Amino acid sequence: MRGRLNLGEVLFLYRARLRARNVLVQEGFAILGIAVGVALLFASQVASTSLTRSVTQLTREIVGDTQLQLVARGPGGFDERLLGDVRRIPGVRFAFPVLEQQANVIGPHGQRSVDLVGTDPRFAHIGGSLLRRFSSAQLAAQRAIALPAPLAQAIGAGSLETIKIQLGGNVQPTLLGAILQPGDIGTLVNSPVVLAPVAYAQQLAGMTGKITRIFVRVQPSRMHDVHAALARLARAVKVNLEPATFDSKLFSVASEPASNSETLFSAISALVGFMFAVNAMLVTVPARRNLVEDIRLQGATRRITLQILLFDATVLGVLACILGLLLGELLSAGVFRATPGYLTFAFPVGNGRIVTWQSAALAAGAGLTAAVAGVLWPLRHALTRPLKTDGMISSDEVKQGRVVARLAIGTTFLLIAGITPYVHGPAAILGNIALIVSLVSLLPILFDRCVALFERVQRPFNGASPVLAVIELRTPQTRVRSLAVAATAAVAVFGTVEFQGIQSNLTRGLDASAHGIDSSADVWVTPRGESNAFATTAFVNHDAKALTRLPGISSVGLYRGSFLDWGERKLWVLAPSSNAKQPIPISQVVAGTPALAARRVRQGGWAVLSQILANEYHLQVGQWFTLPSPKPTRLRVAALSTNLGWPPGAVVLNSHDYASAWGSTDPSAYEIQTKPGASSASVRYRVLRAVGSETGLAVETASERERRHYVLAAQGLSRLTQIRLLVLIAAILAVTGAMGSMIWQRRDLVAFMKVDGYRRGILWRWLVFEAALLLAAGSVIGAALGLYAQLLGSHFLASITGFPIVFNVELLAAVVSITLMSVVTVAVAALPGYLVVRAPARTTSSAH
Repeated sequence: MRGRLNLGEVLFLYRARLRARNVLVQEGFAILGIAVGVALLFASQVASTSLTRSVTQLTREIVGDTQLQLVARGPGGFDERLLGDVRRIPGVRFAFPVLEQQANVIGPHGQRSVDLVGTDPRFAHIGGSLLRRFSSAQLAAQRAIALPAPLAQAIGAGSLETIKIQLGGNVQPTLLGAILQPGDIGTLVNSPVVLAPVAYAQQLAGMTGKITRIFVRVQPSRMHDVHAALARLARAVKVNLEPATFDSKLFSVASEPASNSETLFSAISALVGFMFAVNAMLVTVPARRNLVEDIRLQGATRRITLQILLFDATVLGVLACILGLLLGELLSAGVFRATPGYLTFAFPVGNGRIVTWQSAALAAGAGLTAAVAGVLWPLRHALTRPLKTDGMISSDEVKQGRVVARLAIGTTFLLIAGITPYVHGPAAILGNIALIVSLVSLLPILFDRCVALFERVQRPFNGASPVLAVIELRTPQTRVRSLAVAATAAVAVFGTVEFQGIQSNLTRGLDASAHGIDSSADVWVTPRGESNAFATTAFVNHDAKALTRLPGISSVGLYRGSFLDWGERKLWVLAPSSNAKQPIPISQVVAGTPALAARRVRQGGWAVLSQILANEYHLQVGQWFTLPSPKPTRLRVAALSTNLGWPPGAVVLNSHDYASAWGSTDPSAYEIQTKPGASSASVRYRVLRAVGSETGLAVETASERERRHYVLAAQGLSRLTQIRLLVLIAAILAVTGAMGSMIWQRRDLVAFMKVDGYRRGILWRWLVFEAALLLAAGSVIGAALGLYAQLLGSHFLASITGFPIVFNVELLAAVVSITLMSVVTVAVAALPGYLVVRAPARTTSSAH
């Protein structure tokens, strides 16, 4: 042969090889395996990028070309006359007002929590394209609102129809003047916003003469002078001066814990997908080894052999990447149907799905890498050794030293994985890589032990089928293929067990946090709407005294709360009343004495801070600090807590301290304590009748409120649930492809054995036994390391997110995953095995 082949010759050899039906089917299964890995990586990347970019887009479309903003420190806003002072500053080209409030829109067929954005239509052209919609003639009357089309459809409202809008406890009718289509605002059509002229928004919110933001466009040459003047003005009136896009930064910090956890899960799922792809290629190793031996005997040089194999890998990789991206798009669109709702309490988070070219490129690159690695790595000996030794080295001839080396490598990487969560946040990803390396190193040794154990167990029965299964699993020529199938099952169970365990630990922690907060009262009265689940929307106090006279009520406390910008964090501020059963969630205290902290918060002048916030400002228990509230207030640290389920952190203080610091006595909730022996349900019914069903107030018992928080916590974990579901789907597809390919490769061997008189039943049971043993061994090994990964991942999330997490080993998740793999084994092996054993007997075999 010549030293190299041209493309036409390589293509001719490739087409000739594919004419063999068994080769074509094997390549098809390999393509499926790689495609599953590509799909998993692509879909998980979409999950990680969609959340943050939707808020970034919305912020950009509101602020337009403005550079700075003055923003209120509390929901009460500031005097709109400040706008005139800003416009008079030399160097200010434009300044326009915005009033932003959490609201609830109510239509004929439902209601949704939204962000009400009011501005002056005369200056809307200064902002982004979202605000430019105010030029619509439908809003010329200036007493109407505009809704994105999906939002209008969700509540069953049409253009120029009357709907209701709720702000706090006040519900009032309004005209839906315009429905915004994708052509108007693009992908922002999925954002939960309501647009209105600022004067009308002030009327709806009961904030006449108040605004919450002023966006400013400055002459670039005067930026320094204008910034200094605005800073002096901000200090004088106690508002914050920030960049115009500051909300994007706030959201970035708020979503960082979730993004970090999603990045971890996406990276793990990508690693799992990569392993699926490599294992899918390893299943075809026997056929490629035969190919290399044949062409080497015909005079092919190593360079020619490498050409043929690389062409093979490229074709497989390209086809698999195309299929994988299509499959990933389907999975992403079908599974990622909603954005986590917990951040909508403070940010207008949309549910759009954003796909970037980087996500596709990363997934395709990983798929091509897996194809090349899967083709070349197992055949490295055949490419590097002299021809006379090709095919003569068996994996069963591994020396004792190599076994010891594998044990050493596996054990070492187990230890490395154990310390990674305590080294640095991103090291948790390296910890999972270390666990995968340990799994790959220990799998051959543990697999051999499982086969030996099975042989001893079945020896008294001495059945032909299990004996054949043991013999085939020990055959050197197919060892790589067998280990590939076992590794696929191990990685599949590893990923599902880890994800399920971490999510269960996080869910239990969030549930404990919600219980600690909601159990402080027997009955709660809060404004309706999902956005008020954290009791951060104030309403006018009309009913507290009247409610105290109702039968079964011992006291009615005024709970206050809101969100507060402190640095780059939007904090959740909780201010329970003095008669609350427990003013702080005891189970969430991580530093300090819980009972003492509770007494101090009750007496006033003390606050509980999230540990993540205290660490940022170097605060310890007992130290003084200044809370940057609308009226800055000096407090002392009573204790440190988890973040109570709100990623940026939380502050718990006395309700009276809150009223002084915010300059408002309006409550965010009524905390009702019942008399001994009184039923919470009956008291709830009396309170509901007293406040009236037509108001914007909802009445819930503590247990009902807890259940609602559990549902919202599940929304906050929806991305993690979605990624876990993708891993599970990918695992099933990968195992199906690996098992299907392995069984199909048995066709010639089965046909040859039938000549020796083996009946179909024996051969069918042999295939089932072999498949079951492969997947059972892999599943048990993967489950063991998956349980280890549960604890590592949980510690990782606790250390970098501040979330309340309960550290448990979820054995049930392991059992469910192993059971699932067993069911897949029976389903996958039974039917294809039955078809294979029906092949006619033949006296020639290319069995391995």
